[in-house]
Amino acid sequence: MRSPSAPALVLALFAVGIGPLAALLADDPYLLSIFERFLIFAVAASSLNLILGYGGMVSFGHAVYLGVGAYATGLLANSGYEALWLQVPVVVVVSAIAAFLIGKIALRTTGVHFIMITLALAQILYYLAQSSSAFGGDDGMVISARSALWPGFDAYDPWQFYAFVAVTALVLLGLVDLVARSDFGRRLVATRENAQRANALGFDVTGTRLVAFVIAGAVCGLAGMLLANQSEFATPGYADWRRSGELLAIVILGGVGTRSGPILGAMVFVVVEHYLVSVTPHWPILFGPLLILVVLFFHSGLAGLVKALGGRFLAPTAEDGR
Repeated sequence: MRSPSAPALVLALFAVGIGPLAALLADDPYLLSIFERFLIFAVAASSLNLILGYGGMVSFGHAVYLGVGAYATGLLANSGYEALWLQVPVVVVVSAIAAFLIGKIALRTTGVHFIMITLALAQILYYLAQSSSAFGGDDGMVISARSALWPGFDAYDPWQFYAFVAVTALVLLGLVDLVARSDFGRRLVATRENAQRANALGFDVTGTRLVAFVIAGAVCGLAGMLLANQSEFATPGYADWRRSGELLAIVILGGVGTRSGPILGAMVFVVVEHYLVSVTPHWPILFGPLLILVVLFFHSGLAGLVKALGGRFLAPTAEDGR
């Protein structure tokens, strides 16, 4: 297939600009928090899409890295280590180690067994956080301070904090997009399409999948760091299987294996959640039919819908440019 005429980051840049514009027009800085949440979930979903859409690995425990990143950030901040330059490498290393250990075990299997192992291992870490007083137990952990970028930066100013989240999200989305379009991304797609043939061609199938698994875990851990900063709280709920289900729903809604899908899916999911939760606490009952309709009529999700409407440059697939 032909290469896309413009990268998926065009969509991300457009989405980043909507937040401040909406807040200014409505004279309501709270709207910035909604778009911050969207960007955070876009990063997390994009990391899941890397292993699901490009590698064919259906992880039902991906949200565990949100929890790992959030708790690592909270523990550092509550210990007096608020500097971002210190928090980022710690979050990356801890999340990558967790992903490596989970991937090392889960990648011994495939199919349903892989799904269930990722779920089981993630739930072990979830219950560990839930039962540990060091992590605040089931009540979660209040984070004493947001990350500090440089002297003079006010992390509690809504505009400055939004800029921090937006820039960080764009960097991470760009990183995932770069990995997906690289030679490594091509090898990952090859392992998804035909693992035996890829192995015959000399590819290290298990090694390629494990590296992708670790990259996805580290990126999702950084999304957890952003989430912890935004909410000033870390809770076991970030790592729960239901959160993993939401990330899967976002990827499926946006379009599995599409470069812009996680961004579109996260945008619609967060906006729909924000407005439906005011209607009923059981808002997933209303969200479910929307997801079903998209899956039934658009196999590439919202990215496929955008493509069908003529937005070809916003909907490149995993095979584009290969």
